Amino acid sequence: MRDVRYRLIVLDVDGTLVDRERRISPDTLRALEAAQASGIRVALATGRMFASALPYARKIRADAPLILYNGARIQDPINGAILYSAHLPRDQALRALRLAQQSGLHANLYLGEHIYIERVSETSRESARKDGVEQVAVGDLVGFLEGRQEDPVKILLIGPGERLEAFAAAYRAGTQDLPHLVRSEPTYLEILRRGVTKGAALLRLCELVGIPPSVAVAFGDNLNDLEMIQAAGLGVAMGNAHAALKQAARVVAPSNDEDGVAAVLRAHVLG
Repeated sequence: MRDVRYRLIVLDVDGTLVDRERRISPDTLRALEAAQASGIRVALATGRMFASALPYARKIRADAPLILYNGARIQDPINGAILYSAHLPRDQALRALRLAQQSGLHANLYLGEHIYIERVSETSRESARKDGVEQVAVGDLVGFLEGRQEDPVKILLIGPGERLEAFAAAYRAGTQDLPHLVRSEPTYLEILRRGVTKGAALLRLCELVGIPPSVAVAFGDNLNDLEMIQAAGLGVAMGNAHAALKQAARVVAPSNDEDGVAAVLRAHVLG
């Protein structure tokens, strides 16, 4: 595959770019630096919001727009300009929040540039630690959103996998007006506007930077990365990836704890 001149590298963050301690290895940083020195641009594609993704973008010196909120936003890492944004219709968001309350699931409501929660709990504290972003407790999220005019960007539900699957089945059974529901981690279910995926965002990003998707390399580890690795010329699943991602990928890398990104870059991109 070295005969292809790749021009763009797009990296998921959690479970891909960072190890289980959320660190980027020196080997990965060196490989990305070598790629950029050869003229290849680097971007992130993550479920995180801008403030949460920015420290990682700066660490790798990302020089292409960032795919955020699992594809609901594309944003310039240098000046923060929003280049694309899609919002979850309020009626779909309210239905999801009501059902989440009935299901006993924790909800993060991404509205504007903030994350709103009903109350502080150990689940919310862990979520805030992971994202590095302060969350705002507002009580009843349904009432809070009903009092606002704008649509949210997304909702993240956190809970046991079987309860998330039951929520998704109940949501789908009750309406024809469906948002996009996707599992991004074993205990995460993301609710986004219909059609919003990292794959669709990758195609938009390629248009924005004038690079064909066929010369893009995309790395991911979970189901929210599936469309992205299918859209890229070289789709890479990490060794710790979901089985469905490994099936769809052209290359399976070593795990995120084994410098998988660096290994693939050296084998298939640098040379």
